[in-house]
Amino acid sequence: MDTYKIQRKIIEYLDQKSGKDITRQEIKKKFTESSEFKRPDPKSKKVKSFKRKEKVPRKEIEFLIDQLCNLLEIEGLLIPNKKYLTVASPFRLSGRISISRRGDGFISLPSKNEIFVPGPLTNTAITGDKVEVIPLGIGKKDRLEAEVTKVLKRGRILYRMRVKEKTNKFVFGNFLDMLGEGKEGVLHVKSILKDSFDAINIDDVLIVKLKEGAEPQDNLYDVSFIRFESDTKEDGDLQRILMKYNYDPVHPDFIPLDFPEEVSEKTVSDWNSRTDLRDLYAVTIDGITAKDFDDAISFVDEGNRLRVWIHIADVSYYVEKGSALDKEAYERATSVYLANRVVPMLPPILSENLCSLVANTNRLAFTVEMEASKTGEIYNAKFYKSIIKVKKRYTYEMAEEEIKAQDPNNWMYQVSLFTDALRKHRMKTGRIDLNLRETTITWNERKEPIGIENRERLTSHILIEELMLSANLKVDEFLRKKKIPTLHRIHEPMDEEKLETLNHFLQLNGYNVQIHDTSYPEIMKAVKEIQDNSVGKIFNYLLLRSFMQAYYGADPLGHWGLGFKDYCHFTSPIRRYPDLIVHRVLQATLLESEKEYSENEIAVMGLHCSEEERRAADAERDIVKIKSFRYLESTGIKEFKGFIVGIRPSQIFVELDISNLEGVLDKSEFTDEFEVMIKNDFSFYSKKYSKIFFIGDPVTVSLDRIDFEEIKVFLKLKDFKKDETPLKKNK
Repeated sequence: MDTYKIQRKIIEYLDQKSGKDITRQEIKKKFTESSEFKRPDPKSKKVKSFKRKEKVPRKEIEFLIDQLCNLLEIEGLLIPNKKYLTVASPFRLSGRISISRRGDGFISLPSKNEIFVPGPLTNTAITGDKVEVIPLGIGKKDRLEAEVTKVLKRGRILYRMRVKEKTNKFVFGNFLDMLGEGKEGVLHVKSILKDSFDAINIDDVLIVKLKEGAEPQDNLYDVSFIRFESDTKEDGDLQRILMKYNYDPVHPDFIPLDFPEEVSEKTVSDWNSRTDLRDLYAVTIDGITAKDFDDAISFVDEGNRLRVWIHIADVSYYVEKGSALDKEAYERATSVYLANRVVPMLPPILSENLCSLVANTNRLAFTVEMEASKTGEIYNAKFYKSIIKVKKRYTYEMAEEEIKAQDPNNWMYQVSLFTDALRKHRMKTGRIDLNLRETTITWNERKEPIGIENRERLTSHILIEELMLSANLKVDEFLRKKKIPTLHRIHEPMDEEKLETLNHFLQLNGYNVQIHDTSYPEIMKAVKEIQDNSVGKIFNYLLLRSFMQAYYGADPLGHWGLGFKDYCHFTSPIRRYPDLIVHRVLQATLLESEKEYSENEIAVMGLHCSEEERRAADAERDIVKIKSFRYLESTGIKEFKGFIVGIRPSQIFVELDISNLEGVLDKSEFTDEFEVMIKNDFSFYSKKYSKIFFIGDPVTVSLDRIDFEEIKVFLKLKDFKKDETPLKKNK
């Protein structure tokens, strides 16, 4: 009997003991003394040696039980209770499932571990669904494998379905925007108006929703007709992304929003306990189209020291913990910025009005007041609730103009001198700073894309960034020292194994510098050595991909990329739920009242907020790509310069010279075989050209087609520099 089967038997046994106390010895006794698993006595006459099945040794079973119990304890399915283990009731785990292209499922847990669900055991789950699973045992990579037992909540309401077949009784179609094994929908004629049915043609895209209570058969789901995709005056691309990621720009009607229209002594219950800073000069600095102003800044030069105030919108005053509004904000977890539209975490009455730090109006804030030196050292920080009145609203461009004028008496220029010193001080102590530009889309009055450009990083951007980093750092440092459970922003150190790949790339491109460890000086030594060209750009990309992904969690592990021992998100509570959590925790700590959240609650919320952050990033990336491709289509340009940025066996990725747009070359452009021959992480061999191609190689390509469903630009190879080898790419 294989060990996986033994594990399943153990799981079945624990499931039967749900809600009861047991010991490890009971489990071991059950399975080591069972005749099914016990090795038979070879002297026994009842055993025929030629028929005897190989049994698992006792020590191996005991080791297996310990390993399985340890994992189940970590995930909370076995709860230590003195000398006993209490079996969770129900003996199930839950989470949001992600389905791979192969059809397998993956679920992240608060422990930061991941559960693997084999394709045949995903049940009827679709990417984004919240599911309940029962463990099956320990699989590859020592992670739990499980089976979906129930879909708790569908990850989306509306689906796009392309019609592939129409009969007198049914309309069949393929779901779009969905990973995993192809899922199909069936629309019953009797459930749709005759006029609508008659208008349906093959290849039409319909908007449908799954029928409640109808169990799918072999990936065929019963659906209800909502409308034709083309039957709307709204932006079709935006509607598609809203459906794919299940975003609703409008908050539910049942949430009460009966807030007072003004902020005054009469309308604010804790007015007298707040510090009144309305006479202090404060400004906001934001983008020209911004509507929600999370933060404002104040600054005074006191001669031998500087005093800086960071005022953050006091969202926690309006969003009461556990209220309907709070639950909705938690579910959303973040505002989502979809090209030129926003799906707000909070309703506009708060996000654009009462919580937004608009100029010349009383507003409630949570203030971080800091004392610092002119060389960028922060001596002291204190925190308190306040009342402020912003004197002026700056755009980044307005602030930049004053900074560039370098008038020593100008307030904004004085602030920039301090934040420049702050930045230089932090660069010395360990921050990874990559020269990567942000791509933005420009729009006309009809909200159509008319251009793509690299957003210039202004001094005013850095000014605000440094001050917000300071506030986040000081708040987290304070809470860590108090040993208070809170939500930290965590960025773990880079994996040492990634260094070999990075060093190989440097060597291939003729650079003598090597990175010996993941320390800040070593990495920045390589960044500075490489010039700001296509090779340097590729190296920055590779370096970024080598970093661990930042996330929210309960452990104060610091932020490696920023070089901070302490870091949390405190400065954007209008658009990020983690910041609201930190505000509540900080206020409870200052008041010395009961802890707001337990360690376990923080861990669960951290996982949820991290997942929602990644989902928002995916949605934002999708809409930017689609709108960029719409613009590309409108230009009529068919030929581009570019360079290779990624390699897959079946596809080669090329960054085009038209503002960082990425396109795809099919493997058939390089070989007649099933896939290209990948030599290493940075190169592949083309039989068609008898040449090795490297990441960073310049190429000339022509446009083949734009596939808006796959959200990809497909290219054809026109030319490349035949005489250039990687060893000639010296500085």
